[in-house]
Amino acid sequence: MINQKIQEIKKMLSAILSDEEATHGLSRACRRLQKEITIFENHTKSKVVIRGNNNEMNTEKIQIGGGSHTLDGYLNIDVFEPADMVWDVREGLPLPDECSNQIFSEHFLEHIDYPVSAKRFVTECYRVLKPSGELIVGVPDGKLILDKYQEKDKEFFDEMIEKWYAKRNCLNDFNTYIDLVNYHFRDQDDDEKYTTHLWTYDFEKITSMMRGAGFSNVKKWDFDDKIANPKREWGSLYVIAKK
Repeated sequence: MINQKIQEIKKMLSAILSDEEATHGLSRACRRLQKEITIFENHTKSKVVIRGNNNEMNTEKIQIGGGSHTLDGYLNIDVFEPADMVWDVREGLPLPDECSNQIFSEHFLEHIDYPVSAKRFVTECYRVLKPSGELIVGVPDGKLILDKYQEKDKEFFDEMIEKWYAKRNCLNDFNTYIDLVNYHFRDQDDDEKYTTHLWTYDFEKITSMMRGAGFSNVKKWDFDDKIANPKREWGSLYVIAKK
């Protein structure tokens, strides 16, 4: 029944978005719903495949939310291909308890809602990890951005524009420091390809979440480009927690 309703909704959304009377706000809302429908459909289709292949997957190392940056030797999980497992991890992880030694995720956590999905994600990682297993998470460093805003560090913000936004179509809108803070908090808002940032993190917040899920040993992680994307190192915070 739900699939039939979704097909009807998709037709309505397409009709609205092609109507010249649709307002900017209505169009934004429709595009966001289109994205969620696509994720739902991908997730639903994968359920059958995953049930059939569950015993064949190598779960010793897992990457979550890596997009096109897949890792060799890892089970790559994302809501879109080319992931090995297409799955919406906001719904949990379709994996058995204590089946993995390492879970790696960078620039993903900020794209899911807090507290419901973010806390569930960390809790599920704890469940799936073996004793002494490790969770490595990388996020844009919220404290760094706010500190530099307070300092009005022009050199830093020039570098931020060059590294993060030079290829975007938003440069004409940057004329104050607060604009860059807002882009950090709401990056990719209303972008047709990517998902907006929904929450920002610092070391204190991630530590609190990880300890709340059961992790006892949490510290900053030394960047390793054998795993992490070198393009992500600048302006990011990486944290490792052991079960």
